[in-house]
Amino acid sequence: MSRFHSALISLAIPFVGLLGGAILVECLLRGYLALQPKPHPWSDRPNFYFAHEELPTAQDLPHLPKKPHDVFRIGVVGDSFTFAPYMQFTDAFPQKLESMLNLNSTSLQGEVINYGVPAYSLSHEVDVVKRAIAEEADLIILQITLNDPEIKPLRPTGIQTHLRDPFGTFSPEGPLKTVFKYWKTSAFIAERLHNTESHRKYKEYFLDLFENPNSWNRYYKALKKVKRLSHHSKTPIVAFIFPLFGIPLDSRYPFWSIHEKLHSTLTELDIPYEDLQSIYAGIPLSRLQVIPNGDRHPNEIAHRMAAEEMYTWLSQHHLLPQELLIKLRYKTRTGIA
Repeated sequence: MSRFHSALISLAIPFVGLLGGAILVECLLRGYLALQPKPHPWSDRPNFYFAHEELPTAQDLPHLPKKPHDVFRIGVVGDSFTFAPYMQFTDAFPQKLESMLNLNSTSLQGEVINYGVPAYSLSHEVDVVKRAIAEEADLIILQITLNDPEIKPLRPTGIQTHLRDPFGTFSPEGPLKTVFKYWKTSAFIAERLHNTESHRKYKEYFLDLFENPNSWNRYYKALKKVKRLSHHSKTPIVAFIFPLFGIPLDSRYPFWSIHEKLHSTLTELDIPYEDLQSIYAGIPLSRLQVIPNGDRHPNEIAHRMAAEEMYTWLSQHHLLPQELLIKLRYKTRTGIA
């Protein structure tokens, strides 16, 4: 046998071994995938969304600009976490809180107005605070999301659903889609690389919003404006901080430094606050996301929990009229008696 043939065989053996190993892995992976139950598409989102005919913005029920004398008015200023996309507005936490304030037979009524606008940053919400004050709110709730420092060139009116989600699920396009369709091993590896990279970018994006001087200084100035408006109008304002629902709310939650920075800043500006992260700790994201693995906004469960915690905190801090405090409460609810 010539040296050429010997060298060729020496090169071919490892190549054949690698090829055989790759084929074996592909066969095993295909077998594993074939044994997995095929998920059926499902959705629990409303078939349609309703709104009051006199309020085309779909935020809330209509209210009088001038507050009636027999109404305790709370204005909720926030973004999509207040507005509640992909939900009926009646399931959003402002409506839930309003329901809790109107359980007693009393002449005083509780009114909780949802001023939330999806995609708003705090810089946009300053004008909304002015509106809530002009409409004679007795109390303003500032709902804080961890993307509030975002700088946007235009004033948004909603979520840009046509834009690609930079932190979304693995969804190959073009020639790669065909390759991954027939080469399952490459698709398996590519999906895990994508998930790792998306996870990293997701963390870096939100951390940067609070560390970058451009976004943070703009946010801080807006927060000072909000406090100044509250002080000059003698309208009390409180803040409720929501966590992000894109990463498990457990020991791996990477945004505690943001929460702590918000805590110290709100304390510095003398804005009372409550951080809602603790009420969601340990709950699977699939129970809290409005579209599990599709949209990371809080769902009906998360909104109901927020409303209950807000009511408890507001009552403990004596920010609600005595007449509106719930008189009849149950520890359990399993029957009519």
